Amino acid sequence: MTHPETRHSLIVRLKSEDSERAWGDFVTAYEPFLRHLAIRHGVPERHVPDIVQQVLLAIANSVDSWQDDGKPASFRRWLAVVSRNIVIKFMSRERRQAGGHGGTELVDLLQQVPAAPNRDQVNRYEHELIVWAAEQVQGEFIDTSWAAFWSTVIEGRSVNEIAAELQVSCGSIYMSRSRIMARIKKKIEEEMDQ
Repeated sequence: MTHPETRHSLIVRLKSEDSERAWGDFVTAYEPFLRHLAIRHGVPERHVPDIVQQVLLAIANSVDSWQDDGKPASFRRWLAVVSRNIVIKFMSRERRQAGGHGGTELVDLLQQVPAAPNRDQVNRYEHELIVWAAEQVQGEFIDTSWAAFWSTVIEGRSVNEIAAELQVSCGSIYMSRSRIMARIKKKIEEEMDQ
């Protein structure tokens, strides 16, 4: 695994207001490194993309606090710490959810659960819920990010096609999608809590 070269100019651009292109460059350069870290920390392959996305969101939320300590690979070491913390939280949740409880009371409860709903109905409901939440948070994002998200996630168009159309990098589209999906997820969670 070759480690990406840390460009301080890129880190400075990540902290600026208009950082969409910088985030695209960052995702392109560092996503393989973050995938490697997640796998090295023992994250199952099927969860690696989710963990990488969570790490990218954590970085986006805390990059302003990063300080160069003057030692070699300062930024990569910081990324490794952020990544490790996300993995630890993930593994802790997985362990808590893995523990099951059984007995005849549980079997009786399970027998009272009605048959599963029609999968098409569930998929349609989930899609409508995502579209509703997306419309609720649309105003929080710049037009280019929103167009990239809507075209690739909701309409199902290819990232390469939209990148060319909007004249942005594929990495910036992935970063925009990640931020918007995280916000949509939070909006849905807020709605479910009410």
